[in-house]
Amino acid sequence: MSTTISTELVSQLKTILITAFEDDHLKVEDIDDNAPLLEGGLELDSVQIVEFISAIEQHFDLEFDDSELDPENFSSLRILADVISRKVDS
Repeated sequence: MSTTISTELVSQLKTILITAFEDDHLKVEDIDDNAPLLEGGLELDSVQIVEFISAIEQHFDLEFDDSELDPENFSSLRILADVISRKVDS
């Protein structure tokens, strides 16, 4: 995946994240592309992850397979962008 596409996808994911949780205090530029989504980073809980996944599926018109719901794929926005890019390209 090219850097431009990756950067664009990460930016879209940040916007989805902010919108999904209606967080007016969080800004796109405040979210680190490589910050963990779970422990030690954004600290999303299980309900928030499910809501985030649902918002991603709606936004990109895709559906994650059970095998793709591996926590490794959600370890950062950059890794998640790579997963989405592979799904969209396939």
